[in-house]
Amino acid sequence: MVDETLRHPVQDLIAREAQALDDKNWDAWLGLFTEDVEYWVPAWDSEHVLTTDPQGEMSLIYYSTRSGLEDRVFRLRTERSAASMPLPRTCHMTSNVLIDHGATGIVVKTAWIVHSNRGGVLNYFFGRSEYILIKVEDELKIKRKKTVVMNDIIPTVMDIYSI
Repeated sequence: MVDETLRHPVQDLIAREAQALDDKNWDAWLGLFTEDVEYWVPAWDSEHVLTTDPQGEMSLIYYSTRSGLEDRVFRLRTERSAASMPLPRTCHMTSNVLIDHGATGIVVKTAWIVHSNRGGVLNYFFGRSEYILIKVEDELKIKRKKTVVMNDIIPTVMDIYSI
């Protein structure tokens, strides 16, 4: 059983991530991750089987460190990502937050849905995420984030801000 004193800080971190993405507050969002974070969105290998190796199999998104996320944010800020311009308005909603202790940190599992509006077209992505959180100087940080997108069809550009 998890220490209940962790519940509020964990839920706060998850909410701050969602809010930073909705606000396009990239500095706040990047600040939630460790330098060596692994950020992974696996692909579906078949109807019910995900890819398991981000180095050797297809992934929808994969960054092995925060520098990859920083590069992605740079391209969004400088509008060097034509497919993402203009950025959509988003609303991240997270629920079913489960917290447990793991061998390498605090394990958090969530369900989520993100609604987005770009050019008058509404889209949504939904799925589940699993985080590994660690304490860095008395603050929780995201060491690993694995996001499973459950959509059968990707209706529009899928990027860090849309999941």
